[in-house]
Amino acid sequence: MTAKAETISESVYHVMLMVAPAKAPKGQIEKIRVLGTYTSIRKAKDAAHRGLFDSGYEREWFSSFETKPEALEDLAASEGTGLAVYAVASDGTKFRLRVSTSPNDLELTSDNENGRVVIPLYYVVQTNVPYCTHERKPTHDTHIEGVFKSYADARKFASTLLLSEEDGVKASSYQEYTEAAMNERDCEFGENVVVHAVGGNEENYFVSVVTGQELESVRLREASLKI
Repeated sequence: MTAKAETISESVYHVMLMVAPAKAPKGQIEKIRVLGTYTSIRKAKDAAHRGLFDSGYEREWFSSFETKPEALEDLAASEGTGLAVYAVASDGTKFRLRVSTSPNDLELTSDNENGRVVIPLYYVVQTNVPYCTHERKPTHDTHIEGVFKSYADARKFASTLLLSEEDGVKASSYQEYTEAAMNERDCEFGENVVVHAVGGNEENYFVSVVTGQELESVRLREASLKI
């Protein structure tokens, strides 16, 4: 038991890729990808810095590509904090890579030198966006709220994320509340968005269930951007 405990990190680190097309459909959030989960923050940051290139993109496709901490700090006011990479393609599509930390409740481990967890994982991600604009801005939050080993468990958690029996928060507490049917993977508010709600302050809440992807899969699926 002692040996096992020593090999399990208290936290795990997820590399998130957020892609915002220059002309996104109204009312839909940017695409969210999770490129991998790591047991080492250093290796997660290394993976984030390589993420776009490992996914098949090339440097010349981007009119702007920034990884320097001081430059990303200067961008924080307009593009958000915690970025590892900020890039803009020639067509205006924005790419943000960041590392998100969560407790290692699943006792995930890695037996490879790059520190990546190799088992399939499913992520519940919440994004908050003002209702009046539907635009992604730095004051809006995107966070991984839960990590699961099955889609069914992730979907069950996602269905209750915006609700609280203890606090009396029900679907009817929102101005609008839409949830995808159990046999559907989205509720027409963006890819993988299974719950969408509008609060009393007109803020939109989007809850997505995102499947962890191999980098080659990410590259193929994002090829439609035609940078």
